[in-house]
Amino acid sequence: MLDNDPFTTFEPGQIISAAAMNAMQSKMRAEIHKQIAEALAALTEVDLSKDSNALEGHSAQDLLSKFLEQAMQKFPGHTGYRKLFKVLEFNEPNLIEHELKLCPLVDLYELQSFDVICADDDDKRKVEARFFLYHTSEKKISMEGPNGTETVEIEKRGETPFSIPVSEMLDYLGVEYIDETSLGDLETELWKAMFAPPNDPFDPSDYCHSPWYERCCREERTVGSLKAKGDWDDLKLKMQPVKTVNTPSLERDTTSTNRHPPEILVEHHDFDRLSLKLRERIPIGNGDDLANVCLMVLLKV
Repeated sequence: MLDNDPFTTFEPGQIISAAAMNAMQSKMRAEIHKQIAEALAALTEVDLSKDSNALEGHSAQDLLSKFLEQAMQKFPGHTGYRKLFKVLEFNEPNLIEHELKLCPLVDLYELQSFDVICADDDDKRKVEARFFLYHTSEKKISMEGPNGTETVEIEKRGETPFSIPVSEMLDYLGVEYIDETSLGDLETELWKAMFAPPNDPFDPSDYCHSPWYERCCREERTVGSLKAKGDWDDLKLKMQPVKTVNTPSLERDTTSTNRHPPEILVEHHDFDRLSLKLRERIPIGNGDDLANVCLMVLLKV
């Protein structure tokens, strides 16, 4: 295979099936495995007293697995795939300049809000959020409120949790960090990357962190110290993207609030731009104000 030969050839406008994508990923993994194995085999031996057949305690197989994991994390960015976070206002077009050079398939998931206990300095408050940073030890979080102790389940017993490892989210967003980076600085960069264009800025009330995070930020703990104490892999981001398969309008109860997302118009303007428009009024309170809809938008060509 030449360096510039594609693993699988697709023609413009061709529908790309899941089977074709899976086959291409298998070819990529096999080629990456082959090249890394050849590179490792070609390495000259070093003084065993200095290296002992390992690099910082990692064997060749450990390194190979790590390289493969990182390569596959980069895969979506090179296959015409986008994941965006958007906020739609009623009847206002939201333009997305995706630059994918074709009209992508568009899939929409509403980002539901959920109860959390946020921490800021010594203040704890029970609120609803759409993005929440926490430690896996905080499956339940409690606080003292005006009516006694209040408890929120972050990971509900018997249910599959909504949780993404923070390290994987950082890799996906391309946030760079080193062992000396503080957790507080890393959180700031995470939120900046998540809500940078072509994503939409979210209201600060939509995201926060847990009491465990707050303590670590005050102590200025670093990535390296979190890894050393085994906490790095226990850092999670919770969000709940949901979609229901809705029945035709003549058959459904138009007063139902269980349709996610509500009625949204998707328009492809050209091969590089599309727009989303919320066409359903969602009243707040007495109906004078209208709610926005927060989305996770998936684009694929």
